[in-house]
Amino acid sequence: MTSKDPTMMDIIGNILSRLVSVALFLVIGLLALVAFVGRTDLHLGVCVLLAIVAGIIGTILVRLLFRGIAALVGLSDRSES
Repeated sequence: MTSKDPTMMDIIGNILSRLVSVALFLVIGLLALVAFVGRTDLHLGVCVLLAIVAGIIGTILVRLLFRGIAALVGLSDRSES
């Protein structure tokens, strides 16, 4: 077995990462849908499309935020050692 073969932990981590992304999209999308339907007079279909877009953008931004925080924590740990 070469070192480039993924281990079981890599596969499980990849699957869990995708599941968290989907769950995050659903939560942000549903919150956006409730906000759009309750506060605007737009047609329901337009609200759904806006909620989907908000969910996708929100998911990407939250993931980038988490990666940035992880990078900052990683840099601070390296500078102390």
